[in-house]
Amino acid sequence: MEQQAQTILVVDDDTGLQELVRVRLEQEGYRVLQTLSGVEALTLIRKQRPDLVILDIMLPDLDGLTVCQRAREFSSIPILMLTAKSLPGDVITGLDQGADDYLVKPFNYDELLARIRALLRRVPAVNRLLTAGNGLISIDPRQREVRVRGELIDLTPTEYQLLLVLAEQAGAVVDHEQLLRTVWGSQQARDNDYLKVYIWHLRRKIELDPRNPQLLLTEWGIGYRLLP
Repeated sequence: MEQQAQTILVVDDDTGLQELVRVRLEQEGYRVLQTLSGVEALTLIRKQRPDLVILDIMLPDLDGLTVCQRAREFSSIPILMLTAKSLPGDVITGLDQGADDYLVKPFNYDELLARIRALLRRVPAVNRLLTAGNGLISIDPRQREVRVRGELIDLTPTEYQLLLVLAEQAGAVVDHEQLLRTVWGSQQARDNDYLKVYIWHLRRKIELDPRNPQLLLTEWGIGYRLLP
């Protein structure tokens, strides 16, 4: 079976540079997503789940440092800062905000490719097969398929995102605010009733008895935990 190309998201407001980077990455066999917007970048990270992000700091809406910080609230995706801000303090700030590496413009394309390869080797693949619930739940992010007790189940996009977040942290308690912020965005971050409705829908599809859940457990007053 042919291996699916790894996906790289390029976030930069310099369209000329963005196109040059895209061409080089595609020549190396990568699939490339592009945006000029920090806000859209967060949406793409959440929904498309690329394998790596190349992120500029100076963006027209939401700066790259903020994008990096917010992405770290819900994803461990490798982030490579690519920016003209070259002072030592800038580099330190970028790394402190959650970046995995930092490359200053102008840069050498071979060095960029080498750093990408190093990050993809060092950081586990975001789109790996996930299992949870004592092995009863398996999730294939590449195909967006979920199987429970060996049977393929049909989830809405929201139910799928909710299950994926829980499975990525299986065994740990994920608090209400983190789930709401990650799946629905910051505008819903305190609407626990909204979350309860979707947890119920999800339990109806993965539990033998949704009123007596054995896989997706409630941690009262805190959040939810999916068995590892």
